[in-house]
Amino acid sequence: MEQLTRVEWKSTPHPISDIRDWSRLNRLEMQPEFQRNQVWSKAAKIMLIDTILRNIPMPKIFLQGILRQQDTYRIVIDGQQRLTAILEFLNDGFALDLPYIGPHQAKRFSELPSSVQDEILNYNIDTNEIRNATKETIRDIYSRVNKYTVQLNKQELRRADYPGDFLKTSEHFAHESFFEENRVFTIASSKRMGDVEFVSELLALLLDGPQEKKEKLDYFYSEYANWPKESKESIIIRFKAVLEELRTLWAEEESSSLKPFAKTRFRQKADFYALFNAINDLLVEGGGLSGKDLGPLRKDIAFLDERIEPESEIQLFRKYAIQCVSQSNTVGSRKWRRNVLKAFLAGTYVGLFPVGEIARTFHNILIESELPFGSSVCPICGKAHSREAVGSSNVVIAWNHTDTVFQLSNAVLLHNSCLPSDSAKSYRIPDPYETGDLDDSEFRTEK
Repeated sequence: MEQLTRVEWKSTPHPISDIRDWSRLNRLEMQPEFQRNQVWSKAAKIMLIDTILRNIPMPKIFLQGILRQQDTYRIVIDGQQRLTAILEFLNDGFALDLPYIGPHQAKRFSELPSSVQDEILNYNIDTNEIRNATKETIRDIYSRVNKYTVQLNKQELRRADYPGDFLKTSEHFAHESFFEENRVFTIASSKRMGDVEFVSELLALLLDGPQEKKEKLDYFYSEYANWPKESKESIIIRFKAVLEELRTLWAEEESSSLKPFAKTRFRQKADFYALFNAINDLLVEGGGLSGKDLGPLRKDIAFLDERIEPESEIQLFRKYAIQCVSQSNTVGSRKWRRNVLKAFLAGTYVGLFPVGEIARTFHNILIESELPFGSSVCPICGKAHSREAVGSSNVVIAWNHTDTVFQLSNAVLLHNSCLPSDSAKSYRIPDPYETGDLDDSEFRTEK
């Protein structure tokens, strides 16, 4: 039976200067075929150098040592990205920009004081080096080292790469009682910082409008690592204001027409983002709920919650539901869904009388949803509307002159033939050709 060569392990700390020398002599192989491609962000590289500057130990690196013509060569089994980043910095490949904060900001390696350069070169990296190993053994070691290690997701990496005010603010609001009480985040999502990431998206929304999902979050984490106090406090106030509006809308003692928030579709991230955006916009425009009759708005929200689904009889709601799944995180879809919800909220928030596209949309919904909210009878003549008549030009949508809020649920349909009567003067009828303040080219529904 063939005698197998026993592998040998050697655990040794090596200063970074050794690793630099191996690389200069072309005796360090950074990427054997089973390694991942280089994927570290610039921020991750910078924070690794910050770790070295602070003399904080990093995890061990696994190497394979082999002899070639009596010279030792080292192949990286695990630790490729760390070593690549270190060597890149030593070669002035990047500067210590944000998220690094310290006395050497914006400096490359060659621009550092010689004493600091020496500290970096003398920093010890612990290594486990194996000799006399076959390719199969090396692959098995790589698998064992990485197989049961949970890879950090993007948000967990941001936490390491971008310490600062934006992270702290995101983490603070992620623990806001509203989110916990209404089960906006699952336990599994919170464990992997999905709650912090979503709150970061909401903060980015308040700072610069709707964004592509997560695409620009690194920018906000970097740009607002040192967040000016006045700007930060302004955003915090706006964030809290939107949550307070949601609490008001779903106040238990006043919301019999609404299911608890946690049981509505609005706890889902795509819907929550759109609702949060719509409410913030209306608050910025000077709107609010204080002193308003919230009954009609609550009925409309309950109607949306019930009827928005891919199989809805209402075309607008079918499109909304589909976009929550297939295009949920694109900027265009996020703006469009915000505009839909904003149209339903505006009649109470800013007392905006529905005209133009919004009035036509409300009219269409009353037709497509088989006349909900008691709109099946003309309040002037008391006669019922037939579905055929409603679908023609024989009826118009209107609101009573005494109404102070203008929602779908308190709208009525009037016969055109009843409009000449004196009773019709007590109703406000939108001009279908007039354009309302909330009309938007991205908010369209066909008849």
